[in-house]
Parts: sequence; C-alpha cells; structure tokens
Amino acid sequence: MDKLKLDTKDFVILDALQENAKRSVFQLAKKINIPPTTIHNRIRKLKEKGVIEAYVARINREKIGQTLCALIFVSVNNNELEASSKKGGLARQIAKYPNVDEVFETTGNIDLIVKVYGRDIKEITDFVINKIREFKGVVKTETVIALSEIKG
Repeated sequence: MDKLKLDTKDFVILDALQENAKRSVFQLAKKINIPPTTIHNRIRKLKEKGVIEAYVARINREKIGQTLCALIFVSVNNNELEASSKKGGLARQIAKYPNVDEVFETTGNIDLIVKVYGRDIKEITDFVINKIREFKGVVKTETVIALSEIKG
C-alpha cells in the first residue's frame, strides 16, 4: 500500500478537525486561514484515501460519573490462550466492554495495555478481577491509576 503524502495544510486541517469535527468548512476556513474550497477538497481527498475514517464523539467521562481512569497492564501465556483469544482476539474481546476506551497490543513483558474508566476504585477492581483475569491465558495484571489526563 502506498503511503499518502500529506503537506502542512493537510495536517493543519486534521488538527482542526480533531479539535472539533463539528465545525463547518467555512468555520474551519476562518480559523485556519485556508480557503473553504481548498478545505472541502482536501477533506474529501482525506476521506477517500482513508486518512479520515470516522467522526466520533469525545465523551466527557466525568459528566457521566466515570471519574477514574486506569491503565491495566496484561501479561498472557500464549500457550494457554483459547483459539478465539489468539492473533489479536483477546484485545478485540476486551475492547467490547463499554468502560474500555482503548486496548493496545505491545512488545516486551506486557502484552496488552487496557485504558478503562470507572466510577470508583471498586468498579475498576471488579473489572480487573471479574473480567480481565477471567480470560484463560491471562497470567498477570498490573493496574495503574491515572492522576490526570491531558487531551490534545
């Protein structure tokens, strides 16, 4: 697959969309000082090429009572994993839980990093013990509580 070459204008448009994807082309043009037709054509090209996959809502977790963010480091024994958990299956299964924001497959001693939200430490603990550790092949978890979260 050929890599798409983006220029500075493309990155400025992408940054503005990530900040607020609900802005109209005209609002974007005013904010970033690029003509509306240029913005429109570049957004269309970025969508067609698959650079922009979707527009999604960024949820304010505090407003819905999920005030605690945790990163769960998961180590697995691949020989003990069920067939459905191999080749990325475990990550996909964990990602289906509604309080899971992101799952990363990693190198090194940690196989997965799970970013999860909860109302309190009890809810996070329950998720780790009764969900993550219940998967066959999970041999170790370590949970780190985020003190703050800075979004770009």
